[in-house]
Amino acid sequence: MTTGTGETADQSPLPTSPVLQSTNRVIAAMTDPWDHPRTAVSVAIMCEFAAQGEIPVETLLTGTHLDTAALADVDTVVEASQELAVIRNLAAAAGDRPGLGVELGSRYHLTAYGYLGFLLAASASVRDTVHRGLYYAMLTFAFSTMTARIDDHDRYVLAFEADDMPEGIRRFVIERDLTAVMQIQRDTFPDHEAVPLREIRFAFPPGPAAVYRDYFRVPVSFGCERNEIVYDAGYLDLMPPMANTHTTQLMVAQCDRIRAERLHHTGVAAQVRAHLLDQSALDLTVEDVAEHLHYAPRTLRRHLEREGTTFRALIEEVRRSVADNLLRDRTIPHYEIAHRLGYQDWSSVVRAHRRWRRMRH
Repeated sequence: MTTGTGETADQSPLPTSPVLQSTNRVIAAMTDPWDHPRTAVSVAIMCEFAAQGEIPVETLLTGTHLDTAALADVDTVVEASQELAVIRNLAAAAGDRPGLGVELGSRYHLTAYGYLGFLLAASASVRDTVHRGLYYAMLTFAFSTMTARIDDHDRYVLAFEADDMPEGIRRFVIERDLTAVMQIQRDTFPDHEAVPLREIRFAFPPGPAAVYRDYFRVPVSFGCERNEIVYDAGYLDLMPPMANTHTTQLMVAQCDRIRAERLHHTGVAAQVRAHLLDQSALDLTVEDVAEHLHYAPRTLRRHLEREGTTFRALIEEVRRSVADNLLRDRTIPHYEIAHRLGYQDWSSVVRAHRRWRRMRH
């Protein structure tokens, strides 16, 4: 949808962050943690990419507790740790070669981000998309931390850091995330010539020149101080061709809702969820998990309460997720499913499944 002639595409107020007050050169920065649940879209993209390189999907999903059926389910929620496991598996299976992240990142089209993709396409200006894209980072699949600034040469620079990523996949993650941002730009502005992109900078050693040249189509430098995309500052004032006030207002409401939900799935809650997903049987008590995470049970309960959840809610959520995967496989005996979910018998699984269905509807 496009705005009509003369329509002001000045949409709802942009989200703000204390980071923006630190310097007049920084215009936006990610503040939310990357360790949050996300849709299965990114894992599905990686599996499709791997399949074209004749890498079995099973190889990518090893150790993730995911299967191909789960990737096709729009209700599947993937933990950050599960997606990182897929990234490790893909990098290892593909030979961990430089440029691999660029090849993959080009497949992250605007439509992969759901409501956020529509919001970015409908925003009034690139400056708005920068603010909103970094504010709603929880709706993306990025493991990099991004900061947007105007440099001393009055150019707009988007910088990427991934210092908390394992060294073996750090380059891959940076390449994928940086290229995914570039792909959003290209989907938003089909006329590439209208975008004043000037340079790509990587802190890594050089890779195969053709991979970077063919995709970025601008000078690519290696061994730089930071990983960055560099534009003329005028890029921030461009209006996306599909800018639309009404759509923006609708999408902001949806993105706010999802971001709030995912904030409740980070921190200590994320640690509890990740530990539960690693268990062979979900018959654990809060005392069991507290001991593993080195908390007193009362302290663990207090942390979860601050994050808007409880141990009971988390174990129910994990049971529901695990059950969705197990119940698709008709070859698994009922007693095994019951044991994996931490129930004494199959009738308990049936009652729980009915309860979960009611909650969804």
